[in-house]
Amino acid sequence: MTTAAARHGQARRYVENRHIEYIPASARHGKPWSQFWFWAGANFNVFNVVLGGITVAIGLTFWWALVAITIGTLIGALLIALHASQGPKLGVPQTIQSRGQFGFYGAAWLFPAVLALNIGFVSAELVIQAEAMTGVTSALTMPEWIIVLAVPSAVIGIFGYRWIHRVMQATAVIVGVTIVVMLAQGLQHALPASETTLARPSAGLFAAGVALLVIDMLSFGPFTADYSRYLPAKTNGHHLFWANYAGNIISTIASCAVGAYLAALLPKLTPVGAIGQISGKWALIIMTFSLLNANTFNAYTGSFQVLALGSMWHRLKAESVLVRVIPFLAVLAAGTVIACYGYQQFVNNLSNFLDDLLILLIPWSAVNLTDYFAVRHGDYDVTSFFTADGIYGKFAWRGLLAYLVGLGAELPFVSQPDYTGIWVKALGGADISWLVGWIVAAGVYLVLASRTPQASRGRLTAAPVR
Repeated sequence: MTTAAARHGQARRYVENRHIEYIPASARHGKPWSQFWFWAGANFNVFNVVLGGITVAIGLTFWWALVAITIGTLIGALLIALHASQGPKLGVPQTIQSRGQFGFYGAAWLFPAVLALNIGFVSAELVIQAEAMTGVTSALTMPEWIIVLAVPSAVIGIFGYRWIHRVMQATAVIVGVTIVVMLAQGLQHALPASETTLARPSAGLFAAGVALLVIDMLSFGPFTADYSRYLPAKTNGHHLFWANYAGNIISTIASCAVGAYLAALLPKLTPVGAIGQISGKWALIIMTFSLLNANTFNAYTGSFQVLALGSMWHRLKAESVLVRVIPFLAVLAAGTVIACYGYQQFVNNLSNFLDDLLILLIPWSAVNLTDYFAVRHGDYDVTSFFTADGIYGKFAWRGLLAYLVGLGAELPFVSQPDYTGIWVKALGGADISWLVGWIVAAGVYLVLASRTPQASRGRLTAAPVR
C-alpha cells in the first residue's frame, strides 16, 4: 500500500464518511448498552436544568413540577425508545425511514420540519452555554461566546458518529456527577413554604408542565435511530429499548429536578444565574461544556435533512466525507447566527418553540411507530427508501391522511399563547392535544392499513394487524 493510500485508509478510520445511505453489515459495531450512555450524556445538561426551571416559572410549585417532569419524561422517553429500535434493523436515518409511511415525496415535509427543530435547538443550546460563560467571566459578550462555543462542536461533528458517541459517554459521567453535586448543594437551602405546598394546581397548568417534557423527549424522535443505525442488525431489541429508555429518564428527571429546585429557591434569577449563586463558577463551566456535543448531534442530524431533500433529485455518493461535513457545518452556522441575534428573548421563545413542535411531531410519531410495530413488523425494503419508483411510491396516501387527521384532531385541544382550541376551556385549560393527536393518528392509520394492501419487502401484501 502506498503512503498516500495508507493515510487515506487511516483517515477513514477516524472521520466518518457515511451519511443517509444504508449502513452495510461490514460497518456495523457497538452494543445496546452504548445507547444508555449516549442518551444519558444527551440529557445530563444545562438545557434540561433550564427546562426544569421553566416548569416552575410557568406557575407550578416545586413538588407538582417534579410530578409533571416525571410523568412527561416517562411518556416521551417511551416513544423515542421505540423509535431507537428501528435503527439497527433498517440502518438508515429516522426521517429516511419515514418514506415507508408517507412515500418518497410525501415524506418531504418532515425534512424541513426536523431541520428547523435541529437549528432551533442548536441556537437555544448555544444561548444557554453563552449565558453560563458570562456568569464565569465578562471577557466576551454573549454573541462572542456563542461563536467561540460553536467551534468545538464543529470539530466533534467533522469526525462524526464514533466521536459523537465517545464524547457523549464522557459527558454522561462528568456532568452526571456534577448534577448530583448541584442537587446536594441546592438541598442545603430550604424552599419557601409557598413552593412546598401540595395544593393541586389547575389542570391546564399541570398539563402544560407534562406536555413540555413530552415534547422535550419526543423532539429526539425524528432522529433517535440516527444514533443506533450503526448497531448490528441482530441487536437485541429489548436490551436496546431499555438502555435507551433508562438513559433518557434518569438523566432528564435528575437535570430537570435541579432546575426546578433552583427556580423555586431563587425565583428572581434565571436557572443559569441560580447555578452560579448556589454552586459557583466551577458548575457553570461544566454546564457550559455539557451542551457541546448536543450542538454537534443536532447539527449532525440537521445535515441529514439537507441531504434527504437533495436526494429527492439526485442519488448521493454512499461514501463521502465532504457530502456529510459541508451540510453539517452549514446547519451549525445557521444555528449560531440565529443565537447571536435572538438570545435576548430566549426563554419565551424556547417554551413557544417546543409547544409548536409538539403539534407537528405527535401524529408523525404515531404513524411511524404504528406502521413499524403493528403493520409491517419491521419488514421494509430499504432500497425503496431511496427511489421515487420504489414500492412505497411517490406519495403514500394512508400515512399522509392519518397524519392530517391526527393533526386536525389536535387543534381543538391546543392551548398556546397565540392559539387556544375550542375545547380547552371545558377542560379547565388543559392541553391534551398531544394525547388526542397520537391516539387518533395511530387509530386511523391502523384502520386504513388493515383495509387496503400494503407494500412490504418487494411484494404487495395485506397488512397484518395484531
